[in-house]
Amino acid sequence: MELHSLLGQHPGSPEVDALLVETAAALHKKNNNNTTTGATSAVPRPTVKIYKDAVYYSYPAFGISFNYEPSQPLIPSVYTNSTPDPSVLRLVAIHLYRSPADKYETFPLTFVIPKKPTTSNSTTEPRELVKMDMEKKGHEVVQLLGEPEEKQGGGRKGNCWVGYGRTTGVSMDFAGGSWEDREMGLACLTIALPTSI
Repeated sequence: MELHSLLGQHPGSPEVDALLVETAAALHKKNNNNTTTGATSAVPRPTVKIYKDAVYYSYPAFGISFNYEPSQPLIPSVYTNSTPDPSVLRLVAIHLYRSPADKYETFPLTFVIPKKPTTSNSTTEPRELVKMDMEKKGHEVVQLLGEPEEKQGGGRKGNCWVGYGRTTGVSMDFAGGSWEDREMGLACLTIALPTSI
């Protein structure tokens, strides 16, 4: 599954809903010892948080949160008992989690993300896609995607973070503060449009 293709969609679009249904089915199968019983778990209602310039639809049990941008600034107090019209919201980022990060469960699906281009001519070079899941360790991520464009954290600076934002739109937070820890796993992976576009 290529998640970048969901960017630009609105809440409730067939593409976003299909991802949620597939996630529910994967969790149902996992919770029933990899057997399918014919029924699948329902997609829960999202936790919606509204800000002036962003609306988050979060599914903690699924390990996923969608960051939507409104076409015009919102007044959050207007939406105390409702949500904005989905047609004015566009998906700008997808956050995938690994338990116990931020009280989210682990996103259960395998997905593909673009690998960092090997040359500076990234606009004409076809994108190589690599399989990814939320169980990856830090060294596996770098092995798959190449050296990150940005690195932060470590030691007293907090948990480690890497970014491939300019070329792929992907950034990752790790559950650890030592760059030498080969067992340091993912905490959160964010998918957005590359900033160099």
